[in-house]
Amino acid sequence: MVKNNRDLMEQVILDCFSGLHDLEPSMPERIGHYILYGKDPMVLDDLNKLTKSNTSNEYDKQVYSLLGCPGFVLLAYFDDSNKPLQRARDKFYQLWTSQYSPEQIIRFGKTLAATYIPNMHGRIFYEPVNIAVITPKLPLWFLYLFIDGLVTTFLDRNINAEEKIAERDNWSIEQLHQLLEIEQIGLGDQLMFALFERQQIPRYYYEYFNNVYAIRGLKLYITENLEWFKSLPDQELSEIGQLQQLQYIASHGELKELVVELLVKQSVCSNKKIRELATTLLLSMPKESAQNQLIASFQQGTPKQRCQKIALLVKLSVDKGILEKILTEETNKIVVKSIENALFSINNDKLAKQQEDEFATPHFMPITEVDLPVKARNILQQNYQELLIQSQNRAQQEKLYNQRYHYRYKNEQERCEQLTTFTDNDLDMIFRYLNGKGQLMQSDIKNKLTNEIILHKGRLQALPEFNLYHLLRAERIIHNKIEWFGLALSSLKHEILLHTDLRLVAQVLNDISDMPDVKRIVAAAYLMNYYYDLTLECDANYVWPFFAENLAYLDEALGLMPSLEPQGSYNTFDKKRALKILTFFPKPPDKYINYLLEWALGNSKTLRLLAQQVLSKCPDVHCLVENALTSNKQEQRILAAKLLAILGNRSSIVALNTALNQEKKEAVQAVLLSTMENLGENIDQYLTPSQLLDDAKKGLKSKKPTGVEWLVSEAIPDLTWQNGEQVDRRIITWWTWLAVKLKEPSNPLLTIYTRLLSEKSQQQLGLFILQSFIQQDTLTPTLAEAEYQANIAAPQRLKDYKNCYKTHPDLYPEYQNITLEQVIESIKLEIQTCLMGSAIKSKGLLALIGGMEGHIAVSIIKTYMKNHYIRRGQIEAMLEAISVNDNFITIQFLLSIAHRYSTKVTQEKAKSLVNQIAERQKWTTDELADRTIVTAGLDDSGKLVLDYGKRIFTANIDDNFKWQLKSSEGNIIKTLPEGRKDEDPTVIKEVKKQFSHYKKELAQIVTIQTERLYEAMCTQRRWQVSNWQQYLFAHPIVGRLVQRLVWLTIDEQGKICNSFRPTEDGSLINFKDEEITLNQNHYITLAHNVLLPASHTKQWQEHLKDYKVTPMFDQFANSLPKSQWIDDGIVNNYKGWLTDSITIRNILTKRGYKPDYQSDFIEENDCVDCCSKYYSNINLYANIQFSGYHISEENISVEYYVLSFSRKKGNRKSKVDANHILPILLAESFADYMAVANVSSKFDSD
Repeated sequence: MVKNNRDLMEQVILDCFSGLHDLEPSMPERIGHYILYGKDPMVLDDLNKLTKSNTSNEYDKQVYSLLGCPGFVLLAYFDDSNKPLQRARDKFYQLWTSQYSPEQIIRFGKTLAATYIPNMHGRIFYEPVNIAVITPKLPLWFLYLFIDGLVTTFLDRNINAEEKIAERDNWSIEQLHQLLEIEQIGLGDQLMFALFERQQIPRYYYEYFNNVYAIRGLKLYITENLEWFKSLPDQELSEIGQLQQLQYIASHGELKELVVELLVKQSVCSNKKIRELATTLLLSMPKESAQNQLIASFQQGTPKQRCQKIALLVKLSVDKGILEKILTEETNKIVVKSIENALFSINNDKLAKQQEDEFATPHFMPITEVDLPVKARNILQQNYQELLIQSQNRAQQEKLYNQRYHYRYKNEQERCEQLTTFTDNDLDMIFRYLNGKGQLMQSDIKNKLTNEIILHKGRLQALPEFNLYHLLRAERIIHNKIEWFGLALSSLKHEILLHTDLRLVAQVLNDISDMPDVKRIVAAAYLMNYYYDLTLECDANYVWPFFAENLAYLDEALGLMPSLEPQGSYNTFDKKRALKILTFFPKPPDKYINYLLEWALGNSKTLRLLAQQVLSKCPDVHCLVENALTSNKQEQRILAAKLLAILGNRSSIVALNTALNQEKKEAVQAVLLSTMENLGENIDQYLTPSQLLDDAKKGLKSKKPTGVEWLVSEAIPDLTWQNGEQVDRRIITWWTWLAVKLKEPSNPLLTIYTRLLSEKSQQQLGLFILQSFIQQDTLTPTLAEAEYQANIAAPQRLKDYKNCYKTHPDLYPEYQNITLEQVIESIKLEIQTCLMGSAIKSKGLLALIGGMEGHIAVSIIKTYMKNHYIRRGQIEAMLEAISVNDNFITIQFLLSIAHRYSTKVTQEKAKSLVNQIAERQKWTTDELADRTIVTAGLDDSGKLVLDYGKRIFTANIDDNFKWQLKSSEGNIIKTLPEGRKDEDPTVIKEVKKQFSHYKKELAQIVTIQTERLYEAMCTQRRWQVSNWQQYLFAHPIVGRLVQRLVWLTIDEQGKICNSFRPTEDGSLINFKDEEITLNQNHYITLAHNVLLPASHTKQWQEHLKDYKVTPMFDQFANSLPKSQWIDDGIVNNYKGWLTDSITIRNILTKRGYKPDYQSDFIEENDCVDCCSKYYSNINLYANIQFSGYHISEENISVEYYVLSFSRKKGNRKSKVDANHILPILLAESFADYMAVANVSSKFDSD
């Protein structure tokens, strides 16, 4: 070795450990001598002692930190101070065996390993203290070398695995094997554990280990040691390691046939992820090889594993003769049944095999590229000038804002500075670029500004020549090169991309870019498991043809072929999105049927619902589903029966009857019965009292289900059937058991059962169950328990309070003289308000409350929701349970929650239930809301009869919606009188109770229906004339509201034909007091200032004044904002004005807005910077944004911002351009925006 090389070697070693100099000056030199010459081996003990002695010191003085965290892989916790030491070690790993001997390399690893601290996690808080031990099979010194050399020293460098491994050209897999063998003969066999194990490494850091698979000689090494490679799972390779091994095989397809034995073994593994990936690999290899190995190994494994192999053989299209042969040799009943089912699915000729072109995809015309005219260059100039002026104003505002609040914001000023650098030549280049005549070589910030200049105010897009070529070129500017993520963002930004045939998008991208696989980019934008899901936003008709012509991408997403994304990649194609796309197809491709059936009857609810939706498009798939009724799995039989109900084919009744006669499980029997009834079968024979009693006797012999033990059967009220006969208590007890077993708050069979009872009994049973459920769900500690716990906790609490006062007397003055007794009382109150448990596991019981009186059920549930709003699961179960009742009060209650509720998930649940009710009635949700408005007891003439028996009182409502009572003689009275001696006090008490309920109901109707009518005006809802007359005008209460508003008649083309107001006598008059007649072929909508000429609105205002009509809301006060006040789709003319947090909150709350909290459950530190108003009919939010305030803060100054609109609450990506908002909605929202501005002050720099 020449002297220069020795000097280099010594210097590199000293640099690697130079960080220890300040802690122990002699340590780097001692380490150098040990590594290079093997001298002073005690340095390892001294280094280890030094490491342990500094664990409690400051992080930057710990040995691990001073060495630059060797072998640490959590990139997020690295800082710049590590980089020089990493670079030094990187130099060592580059030199490697070209300069250092294997023994020196081993000693280097042992030195690093001396810094390891046993029994400590890899991190303390955010500070790294140890290497991640990816496998216990290998010594620490080797793991340090392996991870540090191949992972850690590359973490801060954005280059691919091939480029990284090129810097380790001195490394080879044989060298690593040799290092282990030098240490211990036979240890090299364990090397493969380092390749695949990832213990102690978070999932999202796996991709950093991809460098390992690029190391020289790896594939040959595995091939030469193939038997050992295949045996790794048997050698205690962890499940994480087994997944990595399978992913490596997937990335190297040539290995699949060599390890088919391993793949078959792993395809029946107990771990779901391993099993699915191994199955995917088997399905993607030549069928003959996979089939042969499955057949050869069939007798190996448990009955469950043999059933899994049968399922695999079916997926591999095995010849039925092979299955028949296996059937003759199989003795296990479960496996035999599995084979018989497989043969059934193969023989079923109702699902005849279709050709590859089983359905034709729609033809599409390729887009022709055309140049933008010279006019477009002028538009670019205009856009640029407007943006420049706008930016200069914003930059000036930013300066003034900085001066006022002592901030240092620079965004707007830097943006303005960049805009000023644009020249005419730049705009010429942009124009040429859009026409495909050149490229733009600019900075990222200038590219973003270029995109804004092109798309500003949609002027260029409005040109007839502007097409997809120009739009995607504009988007390509800000994404440099179009990849799936950029395409997804662009699609959300430009709705036209969501309504364009994806084949056209692929064509244009292919023409304007040099990306190697454009179709994969388009597919990935829809399939990748990222936050944005385009399948929820797109037009299905423009999506499915692309995927029908490129099924390979769906195969990959569904797991039928290995992922082509890099091994360890966090983003992969998503199965749920692939199934969603399959729901867009007219019918699914035949090759997916068996897989869809598996998911439709599987454990994942999300996959199950999507697969069922896809299968519902297959006309004869019910035959295969019927076969699943004989499955040996109870849950699968239940799911099969439910799926048959969804498919709705009456021919399935025969199979359901057969299954019912053979079924022994009560839960399955219940589902079979309800499905048969759903398909139209008469099941009365199963509903006779004698049959129900036999079922109950049989069921009560089984084990009592958990979750019903607290329900006292003896407390169940005495009930009767519809014919008045007494119900055997055992039947009701069995129903409660069955309900808990079924776990469905709206189970169809239990609904059928309860409706066999008399109406009064339904009400009694429902009330008993609901009250019992809530009582159990809201149990609190007894007074004795609270006192016991309070006495234990109080002394320490008192001590804490005294310390708080001592430390911060100004913040805690109430603790100055607090006594132990006071603390005990305080703790007692805390404990007594704590809920002890939950009845959510017994939610199935709620299936018995469907027959309750609507107003009683709603009253109880409302109280529960108010006091226990955080118990979302219970609330949603109660809502689902009462949704089976078509009572108007119940429906209106569900509608009110669906319309507006604080918890988004509960609101969505209510919407789903409302949709189900509407579908059941064959109405739209709007029609449902109109047709189920309660009347507060009023008849069609507007009269309420209150019968005392001997006397009859009546009530109606006056012009102010107040009750007006009249005696039997017709005299007005203030209140209902007390009863006479000859009148039944029970009857009188009930009448008064009912009237009290009607009073509350009237107030609710007026409030809710006024809100509905206002939203209908904003969203420009139209009614058919007959529906408007029957359900609104003729309604005894809503009809009064209708009389206070002005309406329009509209013809089929949307043209306004007339304006009118209904009067008290039932006539319809215009502003000239002329009576009009409605055309039954026309529509009716609410009038508004923006729809009528100014002269008409003025005359209507005078009309209302003359007739002394007080409108429920003002229809003629609000106008549209001026066009110059709308910038980039948002209204911002009052941006920068100042108000305060209380003012803005009070005004917007009164106008129906709600603070946009960060979560459903409000915390004191939540920051509010937006208030939103939701219009459910059109799924739109109006958002008023401001600088923000914390809930816990006192009144503070707030800067007013903008009015915007979006599809999702608080989601800026779903913004809707204000120019595209319905005119009335825009005008009314602008009025809300102005309401705050009217009490605000303009920003003043002084």
